[in-house]
Amino acid sequence: GTNGARGASRPPGMRHPRGNRQDGPGSGAGGLKVVALVAFVLCGAIILQQSGEVRTDHNPLRSVSQQAMARMMRKRWPPAHAGMPGVAVGEPVASVQPVQPTVVTPSRPVEATVQPADAGAVATPVHATPAPQVHAGTADPSASGRTDHLTPAATTWGPTSLAGSDDSVTSTHVPSLTVGFCRRHAVQNSLITTAVDQKYMIWGRNWAKALQANGVTNLFIGAMDAEALRLSEAEGIPAVALGQMRQGTSWHSANRYKIRLVQGVVELGFDVLFTDGDVTFIRDPMPFLFKYPDAGVLISTDLLIREKPFPMKNGLENTYEIYTKQRADLNVGIMFVRATRHTERMVNHWAEISNADMAKSMQTFFVSLVRELAWCQPNPQHEELSNCYNGTVPVGLLPMDLFAGGYIFFVERLPQRDNLPVISVHATYQVHQGLDGKRERLRHAHLWFLDGDDYFQPAGGLLTMAPFELPAWVHDPAAVKRYQAGGDLENAHVNRTLTHMALVHHQMRQLRCALLVAHALGRTLVMPDFTVLLDNTWYPMNGAWPGYRKFGPFVAPLDHVLHMTNLKTQNINYRSSTFLEHPKVKPTIGQGDVATVDFVDNAPVTVDKDGGRVTLPKGATQAQVVEGLKGHPAKVLHLSSTMDIVRGLDDPGEHQAFADRINKTPMLWCCITKNVATEFGQPFPPGHIYYDFWYDQEHRDRFGRKFSAQWDLRVGP
Repeated sequence: GTNGARGASRPPGMRHPRGNRQDGPGSGAGGLKVVALVAFVLCGAIILQQSGEVRTDHNPLRSVSQQAMARMMRKRWPPAHAGMPGVAVGEPVASVQPVQPTVVTPSRPVEATVQPADAGAVATPVHATPAPQVHAGTADPSASGRTDHLTPAATTWGPTSLAGSDDSVTSTHVPSLTVGFCRRHAVQNSLITTAVDQKYMIWGRNWAKALQANGVTNLFIGAMDAEALRLSEAEGIPAVALGQMRQGTSWHSANRYKIRLVQGVVELGFDVLFTDGDVTFIRDPMPFLFKYPDAGVLISTDLLIREKPFPMKNGLENTYEIYTKQRADLNVGIMFVRATRHTERMVNHWAEISNADMAKSMQTFFVSLVRELAWCQPNPQHEELSNCYNGTVPVGLLPMDLFAGGYIFFVERLPQRDNLPVISVHATYQVHQGLDGKRERLRHAHLWFLDGDDYFQPAGGLLTMAPFELPAWVHDPAAVKRYQAGGDLENAHVNRTLTHMALVHHQMRQLRCALLVAHALGRTLVMPDFTVLLDNTWYPMNGAWPGYRKFGPFVAPLDHVLHMTNLKTQNINYRSSTFLEHPKVKPTIGQGDVATVDFVDNAPVTVDKDGGRVTLPKGATQAQVVEGLKGHPAKVLHLSSTMDIVRGLDDPGEHQAFADRINKTPMLWCCITKNVATEFGQPFPPGHIYYDFWYDQEHRDRFGRKFSAQWDLRVGP
C-alpha cells in the first residue's frame, strides 16, 4: 500500500516511520498519485460548476484565509480513510469500508493506586507522543449503514484474547478508566458522564441523583481532584480520577479535563453522552439518542427560537445551524459521541487545538472544527444530519425544546407552555448570578435533589402572599401593544425602560411589606413570581436578545429581580413560588393548616374562633402584627394583599437596619445602550440600573447615593 494507506491506520499525530513527513496524501509516490487524482477531480468539478451542475453553497468557508487554513488542516489532519484504495478524500463515512481493529495488549496494567495527573499536563497536546490505538471490539456492519461503529465483544476483549482482565486495559488519556469499568456500567455500549472538581461536586451529585431518579444506571463522574473522587464514592456514584487539578487553575484549563474524559471513553470503544454538571435530566436521554444510529455526534445548541425557514428534520434541529453563526452557537455542554475511528480522530484533534491555546474555551475550538477548519456537507441518506470533519463524521443537532437550555426552560418556558416531554435542562443563560442563581431556578422547577428536611420544613412556619397586584394597563391588550411599539415617545427604548422599572418597583413595594411581616414573625416567606417587561442580559441590548425581541409582559425567574447570593448573605429566609407544590411539601399541608390574613382600613385586630382567619388594620404597626399573628399555630399564614399593609418596624434603628439589609438584595437590570443613556443624560458605560426597594421614599441606596421620594433613573455604579 501507499504511505498514505499506512498512515491511515496510525493514530493521528504519529510521525511517518521513515522520517518527519506527515500522514496522508502527498507522502511518497503513492501520495503524489492521490494528489494527481484529486487535481483531476477538482478540474472536473470546476467544469461542472460552470455548467451549473454542482452546488457549493453548503461550504461555510467564505474567505480566502479560511480556505487556506482548511487546506493546511486537511494536510495535517486528513480524514482517517485518506489514502485507502478506492476511497476519495472527504467521502462520506457511510461509504467507507471498516478497517478491522487490532487488539492491543496494554503496555502497563492499572496500578492499585492511580497517581493523579498533573494539571499542567493538560496544556500538552494529546498526541504529542504516539499513543497505542486501542479499539474495544469489532466492526458492526449492521448498525443501520454506519459501517465503522465499534461494538465491544467478549471474543475481542475477553480473557481468552488478552493477557489480563478487562481492568488491565486502560485509556491512554484517562489511565484510571478501564474497559472493565466501562463494561460494568455501560448500557447498550453507552455511558453518561460529567467532570467536576470539589467545588462543583454539589452539581455532580445533583446531576447523578436526577439520572438515578429516572432509573438510569450507566453513569459515572470524572473526578478532577481527589476530594471529588472521595465524595463520589461516599455517595455511591461510580467515578474515575481524571487527575489532580491545581487550585487556581483557570476555567478554560479546567475544561480540558472534559475533553480528556470524552477521549478516554471513545478510545476504549464505548459511546458517551458527555454533559456539563449543571445539566439536569428529567427523563432517560438514551432512548432518544438511540433513534439516530447513523449520527457520529449529536450536540445541543444555544438556539432561542426555531425559525420557520429552518424547520426540524426527523426530530432534530435543521443542520443549517451547523453552517452559520448568525443564530446561535453549538453547545458542547451536551454532546453524544459514538465510538468510531472518525469521531475518535475528531475528538483527538479537538483536544490538540484546544490544549495549544488555553485562552479560549473548548467550545470555541469545537465550533471551529465544525464551521471553519474542516468542511461539512449534507448527508444524502439522512437529511437531519450533516457529514462534518471533512465529510467523515455525521453531526446532528439536538432539539432545543427537549434538550432545553436555560433560556428556553426558565425564561421562555417553552416546554411547559406546550406540554412537551422535555428530556434535560441545561442551566445556561444565567445572567450575573452564577451557581446560586442556577440552583434557585432548579429548585423552582423541583429539579434540585439535595435539599434536606430542614429546607422543606422551615422552623417558624411559612408565610405566603397573594400574587402581585399589577397596574390595570398590564391586563389591557391594546395598552400592552402600545407599550411594545414604544408608546407615544420618539425614543421607544426610553419609554420601555421607564415603564419596565416602574412595573418592577410597583411589585417590590408589595414584597417589602411581606418581608417586614415575615421578619416580625420569624417565618419563611414564599415569594410570588415577578412580571417584567424587559429581559435581563449581559450586554447593552435594551432588554432583548438580538434576533429574539422578547418584550413583556412575561413572568421572569426570581433571579431577574433579586440576587440569590445576597438574599442568603443577608439572612432573608425565603422559598420560591412553587414551594407548596413540591412533592415533599404538598402532602404535609392540609386545608386546616392554612390561615388567611386580611388587612382592612381602620379594622381592629381580630382572630376567628377557629383561627382560620385573622383581620388586621391596613397600615398596621409591628406591635399589631405581632399581637394578631405571633404564635399562631397554622403552618401557613397567607396574606390576602400586601400593598402598604404595614408601616414598618416600630424601633427606628431596627427599621433602618432592616431597610438597609433588604436593599442589598435587588438585582441590576442590564443594560441600556449608549444612545439611550444619552437620552437619559447618563454616562456610558455603565449601562446597568439597580432596582430599589425604597424607590418611593427619601433614602440613600446601597451605594450611598441620595434619592428623593421621586425616584430618578441612574446607571451604575
